[in-house]
Amino acid sequence: MQKIIRVAQTVFGIPWLIFGVQHFMYADFVAGLVPGYFPFRLFWAYFTGMAMFAAGLSLITGIKACFAAVMLGIMLLGFILLIHIPKVVSDPSLQVWTRALEDIAISAAAFMLAGALFKQTEKISPRATLIKLSRYTFAALLIFFGALQFLNRDFLPSKAAPFLPLRTIVACVTGAAMVVVASRVFFVKWPMIAPIALGLWMLLMNLLLHLYLLVGAPYNPVFWTMAMLDLTITCGVFFLVAKPPYDSAV
Repeated sequence: MQKIIRVAQTVFGIPWLIFGVQHFMYADFVAGLVPGYFPFRLFWAYFTGMAMFAAGLSLITGIKACFAAVMLGIMLLGFILLIHIPKVVSDPSLQVWTRALEDIAISAAAFMLAGALFKQTEKISPRATLIKLSRYTFAALLIFFGALQFLNRDFLPSKAAPFLPLRTIVACVTGAAMVVVASRVFFVKWPMIAPIALGLWMLLMNLLLHLYLLVGAPYNPVFWTMAMLDLTITCGVFFLVAKPPYDSAV
Protein backbone atom coordinates (compact mmCIF):
# COMPACT_ATOMS: atom_id res chain seq x y z
CA MET A 1 0.00 0.00 0.00
CA GLN A 2 2.80 2.44 0.87
CA LYS A 3 4.41 1.85 -2.51
CA ILE A 4 1.14 2.64 -4.25
CA ILE A 5 0.73 5.83 -2.23
CA ARG A 6 4.32 6.84 -2.96
CA VAL A 7 3.89 6.38 -6.71
CA ALA A 8 0.56 8.24 -6.67
CA GLN A 9 2.17 10.99 -4.57
CA THR A 10 4.91 11.41 -7.18
CA VAL A 11 2.41 11.56 -10.04
CA PHE A 12 0.27 13.96 -7.99
CA GLY A 13 3.24 16.32 -7.89
CA ILE A 14 3.54 16.58 -11.68
CA PRO A 15 0.41 18.71 -12.28
CA TRP A 16 1.57 21.25 -9.71
CA LEU A 17 4.80 21.74 -11.63
CA ILE A 18 2.73 22.35 -14.77
CA PHE A 19 0.30 24.66 -12.97
CA GLY A 20 3.23 26.59 -11.49
CA VAL A 21 4.80 27.10 -14.91
CA GLN A 22 1.43 28.15 -16.34
CA HIS A 23 1.09 30.84 -13.67
CA PHE A 24 4.28 32.41 -14.98
CA MET A 25 3.53 31.90 -18.67
CA TYR A 26 0.01 33.32 -18.39
CA ALA A 27 0.50 35.63 -15.41
CA ASP A 28 -1.80 38.34 -16.74
CA PHE A 29 -4.65 35.87 -17.20
CA VAL A 30 -4.12 34.37 -13.74
CA ALA A 31 -3.98 37.86 -12.22
CA GLY A 32 -7.40 38.48 -13.76
CA LEU A 33 -8.78 35.62 -11.65
CA VAL A 34 -7.61 37.27 -8.42
CA PRO A 35 -10.49 39.14 -6.73
CA GLY A 36 -10.48 42.82 -7.62
CA TYR A 37 -10.25 43.94 -4.01
CA PHE A 38 -6.82 42.27 -3.67
CA PRO A 39 -3.87 44.66 -4.09
CA PHE A 40 -0.94 43.65 -6.30
CA ARG A 41 -2.92 41.03 -8.24
CA LEU A 42 0.05 40.15 -10.48
CA PHE A 43 2.11 39.45 -7.36
CA TRP A 44 -0.46 36.86 -6.22
CA ALA A 45 -0.34 35.18 -9.61
CA TYR A 46 3.42 34.74 -9.32
CA PHE A 47 3.27 33.85 -5.62
CA THR A 48 0.74 31.04 -6.07
CA GLY A 49 2.67 29.81 -9.11
CA MET A 50 5.86 29.55 -7.05
CA ALA A 51 3.93 27.83 -4.25
CA MET A 52 2.48 25.27 -6.65
CA PHE A 53 5.85 24.56 -8.23
CA ALA A 54 7.51 24.17 -4.82
CA ALA A 55 4.72 21.84 -3.68
CA GLY A 56 5.15 19.74 -6.81
CA LEU A 57 8.88 19.38 -6.17
CA SER A 58 8.19 18.47 -2.56
CA LEU A 59 5.69 15.76 -3.50
CA ILE A 60 7.97 14.28 -6.15
CA THR A 61 11.09 14.25 -3.98
CA GLY A 62 9.26 13.32 -0.77
CA ILE A 63 10.87 16.20 1.13
CA LYS A 64 8.29 17.77 3.46
CA ALA A 65 5.60 16.08 1.37
CA CYS A 66 3.05 16.01 4.17
CA PHE A 67 3.43 19.74 4.74
CA ALA A 68 3.17 20.41 1.00
CA ALA A 69 -0.04 18.37 0.75
CA VAL A 70 -1.62 20.25 3.64
CA MET A 71 -0.65 23.62 2.19
CA LEU A 72 -2.04 22.66 -1.21
CA GLY A 73 -5.32 21.63 0.38
CA ILE A 74 -5.54 24.93 2.26
CA MET A 75 -4.61 26.97 -0.83
CA LEU A 76 -7.33 25.28 -2.86
CA LEU A 77 -9.86 25.98 -0.13
CA GLY A 78 -8.85 29.62 -0.44
CA PHE A 79 -9.44 29.48 -4.21
CA ILE A 80 -12.88 27.99 -3.58
CA LEU A 81 -13.85 30.74 -1.13
CA LEU A 82 -12.37 33.67 -3.03
CA ILE A 83 -12.85 32.67 -6.67
CA HIS A 84 -15.28 29.79 -7.18
CA ILE A 85 -18.05 30.76 -4.78
CA PRO A 86 -18.42 34.28 -6.27
CA LYS A 87 -18.44 32.73 -9.77
CA VAL A 88 -21.13 30.22 -8.79
CA VAL A 89 -23.22 33.00 -7.27
CA SER A 90 -23.02 35.08 -10.45
CA ASP A 91 -23.32 32.14 -12.86
CA PRO A 92 -24.81 28.97 -11.29
CA SER A 93 -24.42 26.90 -14.46
CA LEU A 94 -23.42 23.26 -14.34
CA GLN A 95 -20.04 23.99 -15.91
CA VAL A 96 -19.16 26.58 -13.25
CA TRP A 97 -20.41 24.29 -10.47
CA THR A 98 -18.40 21.36 -11.84
CA ARG A 99 -15.19 23.38 -12.00
CA ALA A 100 -15.66 24.48 -8.38
CA LEU A 101 -16.35 20.92 -7.26
CA GLU A 102 -13.21 19.75 -9.06
CA ASP A 103 -11.09 22.01 -6.88
CA ILE A 104 -12.91 20.75 -3.77
CA ALA A 105 -12.15 17.18 -4.84
CA ILE A 106 -8.49 18.02 -5.47
CA SER A 107 -8.28 19.74 -2.08
CA ALA A 108 -9.75 16.62 -0.47
CA ALA A 109 -7.21 14.49 -2.36
CA ALA A 110 -4.38 16.63 -1.00
CA PHE A 111 -5.69 16.22 2.55
CA MET A 112 -6.09 12.45 1.99
CA LEU A 113 -2.45 12.27 0.98
CA ALA A 114 -1.46 14.27 4.05
CA GLY A 115 -3.51 11.88 6.15
CA ALA A 116 -1.69 8.90 4.64
CA LEU A 117 1.63 10.51 5.57
CA PHE A 118 0.66 11.49 9.12
CA LYS A 119 2.19 9.36 11.86
CA GLN A 120 -0.54 9.11 14.47
CA THR A 121 -2.48 6.55 16.48
CA GLU A 122 -5.19 8.69 18.09
CA LYS A 123 -8.70 7.85 16.96
CA ILE A 124 -10.12 11.22 18.01
CA SER A 125 -8.01 14.21 17.01
CA PRO A 126 -8.13 17.10 14.54
CA ARG A 127 -5.96 15.10 12.18
CA ALA A 128 -8.20 12.04 12.41
CA THR A 129 -11.24 14.19 11.69
CA LEU A 130 -9.50 15.75 8.70
CA ILE A 131 -8.59 12.34 7.29
CA LYS A 132 -12.13 11.01 7.52
CA LEU A 133 -13.75 14.22 6.27
CA SER A 134 -11.45 14.39 3.25
CA ARG A 135 -12.15 10.74 2.35
CA TYR A 136 -15.90 11.21 2.55
CA THR A 137 -15.76 14.50 0.65
CA PHE A 138 -13.68 13.01 -2.15
CA ALA A 139 -15.89 9.92 -2.36
CA ALA A 140 -19.08 12.02 -2.50
CA LEU A 141 -17.67 14.15 -5.31
CA LEU A 142 -16.47 11.07 -7.18
CA ILE A 143 -20.06 9.81 -7.07
CA PHE A 144 -21.22 13.16 -8.47
CA PHE A 145 -18.66 13.11 -11.29
CA GLY A 146 -19.60 9.53 -12.11
CA ALA A 147 -23.31 10.31 -12.13
CA LEU A 148 -22.62 13.32 -14.33
CA GLN A 149 -21.57 10.94 -17.08
CA PHE A 150 -25.19 9.77 -17.24
CA LEU A 151 -27.08 12.96 -16.40
CA ASN A 152 -25.38 15.33 -18.84
CA ARG A 153 -25.43 14.11 -22.43
CA ASP A 154 -23.20 16.99 -23.54
CA PHE A 155 -20.63 16.13 -20.86
CA LEU A 156 -20.60 12.41 -21.64
CA PRO A 157 -18.81 12.32 -25.03
CA SER A 158 -16.15 14.78 -23.87
CA LYS A 159 -14.76 12.29 -21.32
CA ALA A 160 -13.76 9.58 -23.81
CA ALA A 161 -11.26 9.79 -26.64
CA PRO A 162 -13.03 10.35 -29.99
CA PHE A 163 -11.28 7.39 -31.65
CA LEU A 164 -12.53 4.86 -29.09
CA PRO A 165 -15.23 2.50 -30.36
CA LEU A 166 -18.50 2.70 -28.43
CA ARG A 167 -17.18 5.77 -26.62
CA THR A 168 -20.56 6.48 -25.01
CA ILE A 169 -20.61 3.00 -23.48
CA VAL A 170 -16.99 3.42 -22.34
CA ALA A 171 -17.86 6.69 -20.62
CA CYS A 172 -20.90 5.08 -18.97
CA VAL A 173 -18.79 2.19 -17.69
CA THR A 174 -16.31 4.66 -16.25
CA GLY A 175 -19.06 6.64 -14.58
CA ALA A 176 -20.69 3.53 -13.12
CA ALA A 177 -17.36 2.31 -11.74
CA MET A 178 -16.74 5.69 -10.11
CA VAL A 179 -20.14 5.58 -8.40
CA VAL A 180 -19.77 1.99 -7.20
CA VAL A 181 -16.24 2.28 -5.81
CA ALA A 182 -16.87 5.65 -4.17
CA SER A 183 -20.16 4.49 -2.63
CA ARG A 184 -18.40 1.66 -0.84
CA VAL A 185 -16.38 4.22 1.14
CA PHE A 186 -19.56 5.06 3.05
CA PHE A 187 -21.02 1.60 3.57
CA VAL A 188 -18.69 -1.37 3.44
CA LYS A 189 -15.08 -2.39 3.29
CA TRP A 190 -13.65 -3.29 -0.11
CA PRO A 191 -10.53 -5.07 -1.31
CA MET A 192 -7.65 -2.70 -1.98
CA ILE A 193 -7.82 -3.77 -5.62
CA ALA A 194 -11.10 -1.85 -6.16
CA PRO A 195 -9.74 1.75 -6.03
CA ILE A 196 -6.52 0.60 -7.69
CA ALA A 197 -8.44 -0.90 -10.61
CA LEU A 198 -10.60 2.22 -10.93
CA GLY A 199 -7.55 4.47 -10.73
CA LEU A 200 -5.75 2.53 -13.45
CA TRP A 201 -8.82 2.57 -15.68
CA MET A 202 -9.30 6.33 -15.21
CA LEU A 203 -5.59 6.88 -15.84
CA LEU A 204 -5.82 4.94 -19.11
CA MET A 205 -8.95 6.79 -20.24
CA ASN A 206 -7.43 10.16 -19.38
CA LEU A 207 -4.18 9.35 -21.16
CA LEU A 208 -6.02 8.32 -24.33
CA LEU A 209 -8.20 11.43 -24.28
CA HIS A 210 -5.64 14.06 -23.34
CA LEU A 211 -2.79 12.71 -25.43
CA TYR A 212 -5.14 12.80 -28.40
CA LEU A 213 -6.04 16.44 -27.65
CA LEU A 214 -2.47 17.54 -26.93
CA VAL A 215 -1.02 15.90 -30.03
CA GLY A 216 -3.43 17.97 -32.08
CA ALA A 217 -2.80 21.19 -30.12
CA PRO A 218 0.37 20.81 -28.01
CA TYR A 219 0.47 24.49 -27.01
CA ASN A 220 -3.16 24.82 -25.96
CA PRO A 221 -3.12 25.83 -22.26
CA VAL A 222 -6.76 24.79 -21.79
CA PHE A 223 -5.98 21.21 -22.86
CA TRP A 224 -2.98 21.11 -20.51
CA THR A 225 -5.08 22.38 -17.63
CA MET A 226 -7.84 19.84 -18.31
CA ALA A 227 -5.30 17.02 -18.45
CA MET A 228 -3.65 18.02 -15.19
CA LEU A 229 -6.97 18.47 -13.37
CA ASP A 230 -8.06 14.97 -14.41
CA LEU A 231 -4.68 13.58 -13.34
CA THR A 232 -4.95 15.07 -9.84
CA ILE A 233 -8.43 13.60 -9.35
CA THR A 234 -7.23 10.22 -10.63
CA CYS A 235 -4.42 10.30 -8.07
CA GLY A 236 -7.07 10.95 -5.42
CA VAL A 237 -8.67 7.62 -6.32
CA PHE A 238 -5.37 5.88 -5.54
CA PHE A 239 -5.18 7.74 -2.21
CA LEU A 240 -8.38 5.94 -1.20
CA VAL A 241 -6.33 2.79 -0.63
CA ALA A 242 -4.72 4.43 2.39
CA LYS A 243 -6.45 3.81 5.68
CA PRO A 244 -5.73 5.63 8.93
CA PRO A 245 -3.54 3.49 11.23
CA TYR A 246 -6.08 3.80 14.03
CA ASP A 247 -9.05 2.55 11.97
CA SER A 248 -8.99 -1.05 10.82
CA ALA A 249 -12.55 -0.78 9.49
CA VAL A 250 -11.76 1.64 6.65
